[in-house]
Amino acid sequence: MELFYETSTHYMFDHLHQWLIVGENMSHTVNLLNDSTFSIITDIAIAIPRDDEYILYDVYNHCKSCGGLLNVAELGTWSRNDGLQITLRSNKFSRRWNYHRMKIKIAGLVTVKPKDQDLVEYLREKNDIRTDNWSKFGFAIMEHVRDQFNFTFEVIKLDHWRKNDSSFGPLIAGLHDDIYHMGYFPSILTIERLNYANVITQVWPARTCFMFLTVPSSKVDMNLIFRPFSRNVWYMILLLIIVIIFAMWIIFKLEKDAIYSDYGSTLLIIAAALSQQGLPFISNQSSSRVAFFHTMIFGLLVYNYYSAAIVSSRLNAPLDKMNDSLYSLVKSKMSLAAFKDIYFSVLLQSSAEDVQYFQKHWETIPQKKRFLSIEDGVEKMKNLRFAYHAEPDNVYPFIDRNFDKEMICQLTEVHLLRPCSLGLWSTQHSPFQEITKIGILKISTSGIRKREVSHWSYRKPYCNKDKYHVSSVTIHEAIPVILVLCFGIILSAVICFIENVVFRKLSTKQEQVKKSESRLKKRNQKNIIPRIKTTVKTKISIRVTNKKKFFSNK
Repeated sequence: MELFYETSTHYMFDHLHQWLIVGENMSHTVNLLNDSTFSIITDIAIAIPRDDEYILYDVYNHCKSCGGLLNVAELGTWSRNDGLQITLRSNKFSRRWNYHRMKIKIAGLVTVKPKDQDLVEYLREKNDIRTDNWSKFGFAIMEHVRDQFNFTFEVIKLDHWRKNDSSFGPLIAGLHDDIYHMGYFPSILTIERLNYANVITQVWPARTCFMFLTVPSSKVDMNLIFRPFSRNVWYMILLLIIVIIFAMWIIFKLEKDAIYSDYGSTLLIIAAALSQQGLPFISNQSSSRVAFFHTMIFGLLVYNYYSAAIVSSRLNAPLDKMNDSLYSLVKSKMSLAAFKDIYFSVLLQSSAEDVQYFQKHWETIPQKKRFLSIEDGVEKMKNLRFAYHAEPDNVYPFIDRNFDKEMICQLTEVHLLRPCSLGLWSTQHSPFQEITKIGILKISTSGIRKREVSHWSYRKPYCNKDKYHVSSVTIHEAIPVILVLCFGIILSAVICFIENVVFRKLSTKQEQVKKSESRLKKRNQKNIIPRIKTTVKTKISIRVTNKKKFFSNK
C-alpha cells in the first residue's frame, strides 16, 4: 500500500515506467492502487493466477481528479506451456481515446470581451477589430483536440495581471497552483516558466513590433548629380570632350578662321554644342560644320541618357529603411507609444541586451503618453516621426483601410518580440499533456493547424513595387542642382568683379598715361613757342644790320 502511494508521489506511472503487478485477488489488488496520478499513458498490467495460468489485465484511469474511473480490461494470458498470449492487440491510445465527456478546465487571457457576450461565442467569433487573436487561435486548436478524444471544457477567462506574478502571468501561476489543467492562450517560452508549468507543444507563430512610416531621406546627397553615370562613363565623357576641343581647334586652325581659332572661342563653341544652346557660328567650310553637328548629336545623346538615368534611379531608389534594431529606434528619437497588451510588461523584462536598453528609454516616457488605442495609434502613424507598438495582426486591418499604397510601401517594422513560436501550456505532470500533444500533432500533419493560423492571422498589406507612385521632387533632391546653379552664378559674379576691377585699373592707367602725354605735349608746346619767337627776332635783326651795312658801303 505504501509502495503505491510512494510511486504516485514521484509520478512513476508515466510513459517512462512499465509496471507488472502480481496479485492473488483482482479486487484486493485494485484497492491497493493509488490511481491519483494515472493517465492515458499509464502502462500497468496486473497478473492474477487462475488454475495453471495467469490472467493479465490492463489498468488505467484518464484523470481521477476530473471524475475519471479506473478502467480494467483483459490484456491476455500467460502459462508455462503456451507462454504469453496477448488478446488486446490494439494500440494503447486508440483503445483509450474516449474520455466519455470528461470536463477539463482550460484558461486563457481575454481582455476585450463584451460583458453581455458569452465567452465561448466570443472566442469563436472573427471580427474586424481582431483582438485576443492568440486566445482565439489557441481555443480553436483545443476544440479540435477535444473533438478527437471526446472530452468537454470548462472555459475560464483571465483578464488581470497581478503585480506579484509579473514575470509569469496569471496563466502560468494558475497552472502551477493546479487551478486549471491547461491553457488555451499561447505563451512565450522562458526558462523561468518551465519551472512552474509544462509546454505541450509550440503552435502559434507570433511577433510584436513598432511600426512607423519611412519617408525619403532629408539628407542632401551631392552624389545625386553624378549617380546616373558610373565613374568610368564620366571619365570617358571627359576624355571625349578634350578630344573634341582639340579636334575643333585644329579644324579652325586649318581653315585659317581668325575668329574661332583661339582656345577660348573653341571652348565656348563646344560648351554650346554639348549643352544644346545656340551660338553664332558662321563657317563656309564643311569640315567645321560636320564636326559641330556631330558634337551637338553627342551632347543630345548624353543629355537623353542622363535624363533617363535620373528618372530611372528616382523611381527605383529604395527607401532608406531603419534596421530592425531597438538601438536604431531609440537613437532615431521618434515619439513612441504602444497598445496596452496584458503581456507588454513581460516583453520588456526580456534578458536580451537590446530589450534592456530599450526598457530604460521607455521608462523615460511619461505614463500618459505610453499607451494608445489601435485606432489612435494607426492614425498617429500617418504623422512622421511616430512609432506604434502592437501585434501586427491587430494593426494590419486598420492599415489596409486607412493607408494608401505609397504609405504601405513606406511601412517599417522594428521587432520587440522577434518572430517565434508560442506554446500551449499544461500543469506539471498533467494527465492531459501527452494526449493533447498527440492530438495537436495529428491536426498539424493534416494541415488543420496551418488553416487555423491563416484564419486567425491577417496578411501583411501588400506593397506593389511594380506600380510606381507619382511624387514631387523634394527640396532635398533639388538642392544639389540649385547648388550647382548658385556656384555658377557666384563664379560668374566673381569673374565679372575681377574683370571690372582689372578693366578699371587698366582704364585708369590709360587715362593717366593720356593725361601725362597731354601734359608733356602742352609743356613741349610752351617751350617751342618762345624759341620760335627768339629765332624770328634774331633773323630780323640780322637782316636789318646787314641792310645798314650794305647802304653804308654804298
